[in-house]
Amino acid sequence: METTEKETIITRKYYLSAAECNAQQEMSLPLLAQKLIDVATEHANILEIGNPSMPSPDMGWVLSRLTVEMDRYPRENTDYSITTWVEDWNRHFSRRAFSISDADGNILGYARSIWMVLNTSDRSNAGLSGLNFNPEWISDIECPIPMQEKHVRIEPDGNESVYRFKYCDIDFYRHVNTVRYIDLLLNQFDMQTYDANIVNRLELSFLHEASYGMEIRIMKQTSDTNLLLHRLYLEKSDATQPILYSRLRFAPRQ
Repeated sequence: METTEKETIITRKYYLSAAECNAQQEMSLPLLAQKLIDVATEHANILEIGNPSMPSPDMGWVLSRLTVEMDRYPRENTDYSITTWVEDWNRHFSRRAFSISDADGNILGYARSIWMVLNTSDRSNAGLSGLNFNPEWISDIECPIPMQEKHVRIEPDGNESVYRFKYCDIDFYRHVNTVRYIDLLLNQFDMQTYDANIVNRLELSFLHEASYGMEIRIMKQTSDTNLLLHRLYLEKSDATQPILYSRLRFAPRQ
């Protein structure tokens, strides 16, 4: 383990086995998202602002937004590392960034995230005022990838499907897990798309919680003439509530 004084920045090293790879023999995006969440969770616990240190057992960290931008992904049977730091925080949200590197220390990509504290009893934003947040924990390390664009309601281009959330989609908070959302979004494209391209950038903006048994519509809009940029929008099937907005950008494999 590599840490800095008072752990304001932490780096964790991993080994990518074949069992963790996708069909292109590289790290899958859902696995990367899970590792980012794990490292962020560990760092919050080290700083004593994680779930075990919450002022109430009905409070816990959840993702509000996630942006991942990768030039390439770790390959099978190689080591990689993830570094994380806090970019900023206010009364309602905390911003956290990540870098992903290969075994030689070369940067493969970056991620940005926005977190909120969920009150699990009434499902509201509990805010950060109850946490012992030290301003000295904010790092001046630059995360060079752009922040997310504002989410917009899309006009589907004929690509629409329906999905009902099942038991394995639900997590500790009894709402749909971030990784399950990514699985669902990636499954909107065929194998040939991934053989020819990598997911260069993924943006997730969580608008409302989704729960077990909820049926949603998945809408897709291609917004670039080269067919490499897509907007996806998830909403309840009765169209009463938006669930998630995503932008997914592909880049040709080198």
